[in-house]
Amino acid sequence: MSNTKYLTLVITHQCNLNCTYCYEKHKDDKVMTFEQAVEILDAELNSNDDYDNVEICLLGGEPLLEFDLIERIVEYTKKQTYMKSFYFFISTNGTLLDEYRKRWFWDNRKYVQMGLSLDGTKNMHDRNRCGSFDKIDINFFVKCYPEQGIKMTVSNETIQNLAEGVIYCYDLGFNNVSCNLAFGIDWSNADNERVFAEQLKKLVNFYVQNPKIKPCSLLDAELLVNISQAENKNLKVCGSGRGTTAYDFDGKQYPCQFFLPLSLGEETAKLALELDLSQDEIPTVSMDSKCISCCLRNICSTCYGANYAATGNIYHHDLSMCRLMKIQYFATAALVLELYEQDLLNSFDQRTKAAIVKSALLIVDSVSI
Repeated sequence: MSNTKYLTLVITHQCNLNCTYCYEKHKDDKVMTFEQAVEILDAELNSNDDYDNVEICLLGGEPLLEFDLIERIVEYTKKQTYMKSFYFFISTNGTLLDEYRKRWFWDNRKYVQMGLSLDGTKNMHDRNRCGSFDKIDINFFVKCYPEQGIKMTVSNETIQNLAEGVIYCYDLGFNNVSCNLAFGIDWSNADNERVFAEQLKKLVNFYVQNPKIKPCSLLDAELLVNISQAENKNLKVCGSGRGTTAYDFDGKQYPCQFFLPLSLGEETAKLALELDLSQDEIPTVSMDSKCISCCLRNICSTCYGANYAATGNIYHHDLSMCRLMKIQYFATAALVLELYEQDLLNSFDQRTKAAIVKSALLIVDSVSI
């Protein structure tokens, strides 16, 4: 298992934007205190568990609304002697960075990484994220966090420009594009499936023509490994309850941020605390019947929190998302086989490459889209 624990502190429920696809439907003015944050960090970083490293995610809402709190937390933690090594990660919309804050983040980049949410071109981003593109100093993120890349979320309004948006992010200087379809919105329009397939085909052609560029996360070949190595097990993909934990502003602990009241509401989040998320395999009896015979079941990028919000069952997908994921993995398989045929699949060792190609062939033969 990974030797890194992923620890989330939701330091504020507030946000300065109102993005069209935001899954945090229950925002309010609640903020974590410094004392509460320190209590959690002291306990977690000195805990006697199986993890030597901790990634501390400071999230919101928009965490930079509480920059003073972030500054105090980081400066305090730097001075302590803990059992575990750590670093901080902050996911931000990037609109609240003044010169002082940029200097502080630059000086502390050894301890703090920031991930920028940027939804493609200016037009795409502004449609999704309240016209905020021009408020972001994109060059600061490229310069300060060259390996971090960006997070690009695709909505109903921007899916027709998916390929353009991803390629634009590379043109800005980002080497790593983490790209996903928005959770919690209605993807049932059949046109989305056709458009998604067309856009992914454009990206496949782009990567074949530019094999030195790392494909975005939607077309990450490494995702295919578990198909041929799973040995008929129903492997758990979601990290909730397995090396991932989240604390709300009041110190209450949840499996991940998707299960917080901020996302699910107080009553549903309370019920979610009774769920058992500790197992590494999904019980076959708990799976949707449509998933049991699907060859993608061990790589399906399902989110337990999103499943629970959509269907009331952590193992059952939103079916419209299921169809889109099949299109995604079919396109990934097509990219793998094209790169392999041209002897361009050289970033993996021989064993991993063989597993990926075997999985790709299985997908092309078995998945109907």
